[in-house]
Amino acid sequence: MGNEEKKDNDQSDEREQPTAHDTVHRSSGLSLLAEVTTLSWNLVLPIVGGVLLGSYLDKRTGNQLTWTMSLLVLGVMVAFGNLYNLYREHGRDQTKNENKLSANEEIDVEEEKE
Repeated sequence: MGNEEKKDNDQSDEREQPTAHDTVHRSSGLSLLAEVTTLSWNLVLPIVGGVLLGSYLDKRTGNQLTWTMSLLVLGVMVAFGNLYNLYREHGRDQTKNENKLSANEEIDVEEEKE
């Protein structure tokens, strides 16, 4: 009976203690939220800014939609440029993380052999 109670206590202790894996998932949730927010601002701000500035310039110069359409197209191009840069940055970060993980796995394998 004493051994069974000890096993039950050990198992409950393992379940109660957060693992490094749990911590990574919590921080990755916040990280994902930050990435989505950054992505949204990088896409929306140039487009909306271009339309607002173009509308203002059209009113000041007396044109109908010349500046608005031109700056809308420019805003879309800037937004996609921002998206491409974020994609490249995310790819570099992911490659670094994969390299770190593979290096850690190699160290673990070497330690197990010893």
